Amino acid sequence: MSATPEHHTETVRNSISTNVMITIVARVVYLITRFFVPPFVLARVSLEAYGLWATAFILVSYIGISTMGLSAVYAKYVAEYSARGECRRANALLSTGLSLAIPLCAVLFGATWLFWPWVLGHLKITPALATEARVVVLIVIGSFLLSLCTSAFSDALTGVQKDAANQWIWIVAYLFETVLIFLLVGLGRGVRGLAEAFLLRTVLEEGLSTIVAFRKIPWLRVSPFMVNRESLRSILSFGGVVQITSFFSIGLNSIERVLAASFIGLQASGLLDLSKKLPSMAASIPNAFTSSLTPAASYLQGALEDTEASRAPLRKLFLKGARYMNLSAAYFYAFLAVAALPLLTVWLGKHYEGAALLATIFALATQVHLMTGPGTSVLKGLGRPKEEFYYCIPNVAALVVLVPLSRLAWGAWTAVGIGSAVALSTVLSAAFFIRHANRLLALPAAEYFRRVVLPGIVPYLVSIPLVVPMIGVVNRMNRWSAAVLIVLLGAVYTAVLALVVDRWVMDEGERLWFRAVIRSRLPRFQKVAVPEQEGAQA
Repeated sequence: MSATPEHHTETVRNSISTNVMITIVARVVYLITRFFVPPFVLARVSLEAYGLWATAFILVSYIGISTMGLSAVYAKYVAEYSARGECRRANALLSTGLSLAIPLCAVLFGATWLFWPWVLGHLKITPALATEARVVVLIVIGSFLLSLCTSAFSDALTGVQKDAANQWIWIVAYLFETVLIFLLVGLGRGVRGLAEAFLLRTVLEEGLSTIVAFRKIPWLRVSPFMVNRESLRSILSFGGVVQITSFFSIGLNSIERVLAASFIGLQASGLLDLSKKLPSMAASIPNAFTSSLTPAASYLQGALEDTEASRAPLRKLFLKGARYMNLSAAYFYAFLAVAALPLLTVWLGKHYEGAALLATIFALATQVHLMTGPGTSVLKGLGRPKEEFYYCIPNVAALVVLVPLSRLAWGAWTAVGIGSAVALSTVLSAAFFIRHANRLLALPAAEYFRRVVLPGIVPYLVSIPLVVPMIGVVNRMNRWSAAVLIVLLGAVYTAVLALVVDRWVMDEGERLWFRAVIRSRLPRFQKVAVPEQEGAQA
């Protein structure tokens, strides 16, 4: 190939920069809209009904595992084939995936309909919620399976480094859903209104993704006549492994709510969902750094020869992604972990016993969990999805030991006990996987600790002395006054942390590059000249 490794690295860096910035904007707006949904809904439905809504998404996640490997296949191989100019192979892959997903999703929906009585009994749903539960679960599952069927088009956009288009579509869709939620739930439709809003949002999002994909990818074609064995082998081999790891991932992400629903009831599941809601919402922004790493790694693998010189850009991609992702994650979780009690009280308008402690525990565990994202994404992009088992299997082993111990420690099954055991299992298995990923990518442990781990500690050193003295003051104020004070605290924390990071965490090249990016993105800075060496040092 005539293009140099430096040229391909520059191409990937530019696409990641654009995609990440738009993704962050999309997710910030999403967080703002979703911040107001739970308190609005909880003011109109019971905690048990809210637990039903949370449990419905656990069910659809497990059902959707059967086709989840397809998304990873689409993103990896479309990126790889487009880097080589092999458009026919990309079209064949997408056509083969669609031919498998559509009938499989239809079968899954029919099976859910048929086996609903068994699901109803297993979830311990009270008779008062039984009828509504059936409607809600079937609507949510149908919507979810529809999105899995048509994911080929949004994943094709991701594969050709045009994920920014997906983010704009997502913004339109979730804003539409938010309006519907406030309208339908406000009219008294309860959790059924949530399900109906989700269905209409899915139809809009998938329709727009399909239209935009055909407009932005000139070579895109799908047809049952393009189905072939080569694509089927890629789906079954690479996608099969991803599917298994997805099963573990979804199971581990929801295990505390599954155990709580089975051992305690829907109220405990709802409590755990509320406690994990803010940490989970905050995770969407750091994940913006990792979502672009799989297609980027696949692009580099397809464009470069397998030499030591070509592996250097991959190590840099991994290290930069891990560094920025962990620093951005720590920004949110340092504040959330320290201020969990006043945040939840102000947010929900009421106090739920154990929720603040669980939110703190989940915040710390989620940050450590996110540190595994760059490793799994880059290795998946290199065609090594099996490496994720080095995270999943130790996590399961830790759960087998720690969950029963939590019952002994608390004297009974409790939401706090189950949540603590799950969080500790996450931390232990994440540390094990990070060590494994660093070894595979030939990254010294000392360099990873210096460049990734230490920056993630800095936000805690800023938030603890700033926020802790104010917690008692916030707790004595009324809800709206406390909300204003928390916002002011957050603004001061952000300003102080930005100054600390700029002065003592970033190196000179990063500092110049970030300032150059800001000037290029914000119109009011367009008149400020950006020296050429600033971009070169990034």
